[in-house]
Amino acid sequence: MSSNIFLNETLFWPILIGALLLWILFIFKEWPDRYSKRFWLKTGIALLTITALALIFLKPTSLSEEKIKTGLVLTNGYDKEVLDSIKRDNNDLIIINYLKGESILREDVNASSLIILGEGIQDYDLWQLENIPTQYLGSFTNSGVTSLYYKEKNTIGNKLLVQGEYKNAKPGTKLILEAPGEIAVDSVILNSGKDETFQLSTDLKVEGKFLYKLIEKDSSGKKFRSNPIPVKIIKRLPLKILIIEAFPTFETKYLKNYLAQAGQELSVRTQLTTRRYKLEYFNIDKKEPISFSEKILQAFDLLIMDEVSLKNLSKNEIALLKRSIKDDGLGVFLQPSLNLFNSKNELAALKFRRDNNTKIKIDPNSKIQFNKYPYQFSSEKDLQPLISIDNYKIAAYQKKGLGRVGTSVLENTYQLVLDGNVEQYKKLWSKIVERISKKARISSEFKIDQFIVYKDEPFNFTLRTEVEMPFVDAQDGGRIPLKQDLNISNLWTGKIYPNEKGWQSLTLVKVSSISLEYYVSEKAVWKSMLAENTSMNNKRYFKDSKNEDKIKSSREPIDPIWFYGIFLLGMGYLWLEPKLYEA
Repeated sequence: MSSNIFLNETLFWPILIGALLLWILFIFKEWPDRYSKRFWLKTGIALLTITALALIFLKPTSLSEEKIKTGLVLTNGYDKEVLDSIKRDNNDLIIINYLKGESILREDVNASSLIILGEGIQDYDLWQLENIPTQYLGSFTNSGVTSLYYKEKNTIGNKLLVQGEYKNAKPGTKLILEAPGEIAVDSVILNSGKDETFQLSTDLKVEGKFLYKLIEKDSSGKKFRSNPIPVKIIKRLPLKILIIEAFPTFETKYLKNYLAQAGQELSVRTQLTTRRYKLEYFNIDKKEPISFSEKILQAFDLLIMDEVSLKNLSKNEIALLKRSIKDDGLGVFLQPSLNLFNSKNELAALKFRRDNNTKIKIDPNSKIQFNKYPYQFSSEKDLQPLISIDNYKIAAYQKKGLGRVGTSVLENTYQLVLDGNVEQYKKLWSKIVERISKKARISSEFKIDQFIVYKDEPFNFTLRTEVEMPFVDAQDGGRIPLKQDLNISNLWTGKIYPNEKGWQSLTLVKVSSISLEYYVSEKAVWKSMLAENTSMNNKRYFKDSKNEDKIKSSREPIDPIWFYGIFLLGMGYLWLEPKLYEA
């Protein structure tokens, strides 16, 4: 503890000069008695009295400097042994029990730095510690599902694929994917006793909003944890696909059969002889003539054609096709052939080099080998994979404006069907068709970053829209205020505190077709994953912050009673002394 004295800087010089003049005036008055001992005594007392008077006007303050203690913030799951160890090394710790949403640095917490133990501080409370050195130690043991990935919005006919990581699994722990109605659809057993990845899946067959569950059971079969997996399943909108081939092939025969069975709206034009074509239509009521025109091409999402048909197009047709790709977003898949790999492409700079490999395994966990041409894609910066394994592109595309142009190095994929590998064939072509087809232009779209939405806790969302001054309503009719991004004019952010459990929705006012449906959970679910995410966020947030002791300073006014006392005593002596001397 140390102290310093501070005076009023504004009044200091005027009062000092005035005090000196007053003292000089007193000396001048007493000058005739300068050879007397009384002169020096009265001059000294006058100086002391005038100084006390000056200090009354200057109002001096005292600066107190005090070393403040370190605060130890205890959050969920903290290690008691680590706490005891820190206490042994520092007896002056201030213990702070963290509660979500409440003040951390209360008025009675006189701390200059903090140490955090346990899972850490929730994201929405981190702002409280912006201006104080903080060290995050973590020190907690996490067990359970710490990360999870799946598509919350999926399509009928697809698989619900649930992937994740499980930390500190006890041998024999069983994970079960449970469909609505407590129906177990897939399961996996964890045996390593260490961190493990897992994957569960099931087919999606019915449209609607459903609540799947991830059930955890111990080695004896006893359930000890259940966490929700909300899924919204929508109908698959059929794609409009055009196939143009110069001559019939088995590859196209099996491909069109698959696409037709999958419900796609398919038109096929096969050249029989010069200017003679065979036209086929699948899942289409109104059969339009098939020709290269802007109107016809605009109606399709994907064009599949061979290299010969591409070369037979006129310059005007090539220009029209390029314009449809660039401006309308048409996807084009070029059927692979030896001529395609050895000739210049009119639509995209797809380049290849020989590798002499004619077999490849797409799935490392499967024994199935695919036939391929003895070529591979050259490495190009703008080449995007449709299907790849270990950075080896099996099918790829280049983006051209709004559309995509791609191909693959696979040969005679229909052989998979002949060999009985129908599911692998469907999976292969499903990926190619969906990823290269025309993408719908979305004028407005909601997005959320957080996987779990908890009741009575902040839920942040973003809205990208072309609507000027948009408004968003919650399911209960309340309007949610939006904040516009300073740099991106069509990007808005909002925050809501859901107060009911279950499916909730947000709707863009005046555009009712644009909405966000999300599931609100109780606070007791996905605890392990929430703890892991909180810990990682705290590590990033406090990465450069150091725990250090600080000195807290404060100015307090000095009690003026002392100055008044000295002034009155001095004045009393100077008034009484002449009278006593004369007597």
